[in-house]
Amino acid sequence: MALLTQNLGLTPEFISAVDGRELTVEQRARYDRPAARRIYGVDMSDSEIGCYLSHFSIYQKMVAERIPLALILEDDIECDPDFKQVVDELAREETPEWTVVRFQTAKTTVRDGVKPAYLGRKVAVVAGRDLCALRTNVLGACGYLIRLKAAERMVDYGSRIFLPIDQAMDRYWENGILPYVIRPMPVRQSAAFGSEIGHRGRAAAEAPNRLQIIRRRLQRAGDSINKRMFWAARQAPVLRVGLTMLGSRVGRATMVAVTAILAAATVGKV
Repeated sequence: MALLTQNLGLTPEFISAVDGRELTVEQRARYDRPAARRIYGVDMSDSEIGCYLSHFSIYQKMVAERIPLALILEDDIECDPDFKQVVDELAREETPEWTVVRFQTAKTTVRDGVKPAYLGRKVAVVAGRDLCALRTNVLGACGYLIRLKAAERMVDYGSRIFLPIDQAMDRYWENGILPYVIRPMPVRQSAAFGSEIGHRGRAAAEAPNRLQIIRRRLQRAGDSINKRMFWAARQAPVLRVGLTMLGSRVGRATMVAVTAILAAATVGKV
């Protein structure tokens, strides 16, 4: 990573990761097993929890030190030669509508953006690449740019651990962090390094019992409804305000997302 960032022209600050094999009692206490089994479908592995806590510590650092913007890179990646230009152009935007831009994904459908459901809305051209707003999950946290507002949202939303960090960030209908990506995507996992996370929870899990299957299906059905409500509330201020007044997480998340977009649009008109 030292060589990679040097070649890219970046000056990194290395953050000590959390080793899943050495989780403390306090760290384990943050793991919400019932929620993980209901939402993720299986138990998270210790390595997944460690990875989550590693990213989360950066969000906490941003909030504590009021860091306005951070580029977060995991240590097993490759980058395109013009990656710094992409980051620099995004960083120069004073009032963007995005709070997080993902530079990598594990989903080929998102990476390629061929099907309409995964193409998204083109927001801008950045260093010759398309900045796109999506309506689907990204699934990837190897490299991303995050603003302080999103770090604050993740510290508030993600104090309990029930999903891998990329999937927790993907739940925009609960945290208000809309998914944005750059295409072609300039970051990817390197085939030269084996993942220290190893088998993720789903890969290592035993077959679920009938009750777990039912709970999982109900959760997915609820998520589907909440996603639809989120996008409907974005278009209807009355619904957005009503859901917020009722204490709905979807309402609060929609309000956060819409406020960020309206603020960017308002400044852009001045």
